[in-house]
Amino acid sequence: MAKDNKRNDINSKDLQTSPDEPQNSSGESNIIDVVWNFLSSMKLGIVLLLIMAIASIWGTIFIPKDQFGREDFVSFYNSLPFKLLMGLLSLNLLVCSLNRWKSITSTLRGPKSDVSQNFVKSLKSSASIKLKSSPAQAAESVKLMLKKRGYRVFENSEGDSVRIASDKGHLGILGPYLTHLGFLIMLIAIMIKFSGLVGFEGTLAGLEGGTYNLNQLSGVEGKIAPEDNFELRINDFRTEFRPDGRSVKQWYSDVTVIDGNQNYNYSIYVNNPLVHKGIKFYQSSYGYQFAGRYGTEGNTNQQFTMAPEEYVTSGDISFMPVQFNEATNKITVITYKGQQGVNQEEVDVKTPYKYEQAEIIFDRVDAYTVLSVKKDPGVPIVGFASILLMVAMVISFILRQRRIWAVITPEKDGSLVLIGGQSTKDKRGLDSDIEVLSAELKG
Repeated sequence: MAKDNKRNDINSKDLQTSPDEPQNSSGESNIIDVVWNFLSSMKLGIVLLLIMAIASIWGTIFIPKDQFGREDFVSFYNSLPFKLLMGLLSLNLLVCSLNRWKSITSTLRGPKSDVSQNFVKSLKSSASIKLKSSPAQAAESVKLMLKKRGYRVFENSEGDSVRIASDKGHLGILGPYLTHLGFLIMLIAIMIKFSGLVGFEGTLAGLEGGTYNLNQLSGVEGKIAPEDNFELRINDFRTEFRPDGRSVKQWYSDVTVIDGNQNYNYSIYVNNPLVHKGIKFYQSSYGYQFAGRYGTEGNTNQQFTMAPEEYVTSGDISFMPVQFNEATNKITVITYKGQQGVNQEEVDVKTPYKYEQAEIIFDRVDAYTVLSVKKDPGVPIVGFASILLMVAMVISFILRQRRIWAVITPEKDGSLVLIGGQSTKDKRGLDSDIEVLSAELKG
């Protein structure tokens, strides 16, 4: 008989698989398990977070420079090693989330009610109550009390015995899962931003009265589809001073958006950007352009247009405007003789200024605005991920899961109610619920 049983066991195993189905070797299975366990390791996630934190600090302190010697704040975070680090962390979060999915769905469905008396007795938080009522009546009382305290109730009957399972705070299990999901979405959004595949960041330096095609701006060239392109006209740039007449209160750029039939005026100032077709224009800086004539005294027929700290030279004398005070309408001019600075003077607009035989006249000062032009599709995604992380934290701290089981069996003069529960985060609350249920049942 033993041999026959063994033969039947072998036959049943053979029937479970088809000869046409591919069979994985144990070696391949072990390799997959090792890789999966490595990627789902919490230790790996902690190590990667520490490495990313150290790398971020390094990239913030030791800022690399571009080919022009300017600090490049994003090149480090756009480097291949940093991208690989974020990619591995994203993979770790994804695999961890997939590993938890089965337990999460099981918890959301609710606890199983087909438990034994020994299981309930083995629970650390438990109680035993004898009632004179029938098992059915006792079960109704238990269910009603649990529902009043916010528990979901599941019932299973077997003969005269009744088994009850209940839980509350079950949505709290979503807290860690949503945390993983929010962090994963944020990492993906950051990788997309640094990839340069979507979005852009450019600069518009515009003079009053100038009209600028968006697709021709520095940093934006060729990144906008023809049907999404539009123009921006700078109508006015103005400075608002505080009552002292010297310190600046605000800068305003009055512009007109020219986009087919969608033409409208808008005033850009700090903390009030223009947003059109998902593209934002921020007030980031400003400057002045000087125009006038220079030469020798009485013969200033050479015209110039220049920015601050540029200069013109007549003979061995050079004039360099370095600053314009809009409140006083005066230009600070430094005079050089050869390579030597010899004088600094505040000069009125349209008033000749001479040094030795050289003379300069600033006919006008044109203000120009500097607008940062940005399109970053990742910002709303990062915002959504941040909200998701906050919701996850609230869920994790407020919704603490508790489970209570009850097995009700018939006794000679009534019924016996065994009550027990489990809680990983809120044992005091669970003990309190069981004590209250016991006291109410005893009546």
